[in-house]
Amino acid sequence: MAERKSSLTAVLPAERAVSLTLEAEVMTDADTGIPSLVTSTDPQLHDLSDVSPARLREMVAAARERLVEFERLADEHEARETLHALLAEHGVQMEEWDTTTLDPKLRSRFVAFAMVHHEKQRLVVVPQGQDPIVRLAAVRELIADMRGAA
Repeated sequence: MAERKSSLTAVLPAERAVSLTLEAEVMTDADTGIPSLVTSTDPQLHDLSDVSPARLREMVAAARERLVEFERLADEHEARETLHALLAEHGVQMEEWDTTTLDPKLRSRFVAFAMVHHEKQRLVVVPQGQDPIVRLAAVRELIADMRGAA
């Protein structure tokens, strides 16, 4: 297994990125003295424009929906880190297999399987591109089964 480096983000492109910008403020027009509600979804405020309170509420609702993606990103990353630690703790190696050649019925049901060779080498096999949260749950279950069989 390759050594993990803390500076990977500076070297490798993002695997998946989520961003959200929503600026809102009440500004007073210098000429008329009338306050207006303005918003922008651009970090440099290039799209700053007047909006109604109803439109701002729509934008806030859309932003809340995007926050779910941020949580999912955190959950996926946590699952990857937990999986890495779990494999190391139990001395289990993991291999990803390309399942595109499997029959579609089998492909959709393949979550993970374990192989033990001479009690010294333990391996779990998972599909390439598998959701990290699903992968963690499957590997955790297989490791529990391996420990119970030992």
